Amino acid sequence: DRPSLPDTGGGEMIAASGAAAVLLAGGVILYRRGRALSRR
Repeated sequence: DRPSLPDTGGGEMIAASGAAAVLLAGGVILYRRGRALSRR
């Protein structure tokens, strides 16, 4: 029986960081759109 590392939940961490990246990108897009509209 080979030794193995314990499951640390790495897949969930990847999914959470992906969701965070999507939310951050959406916030940047909304922020830039708001700045562009306020300059008019």
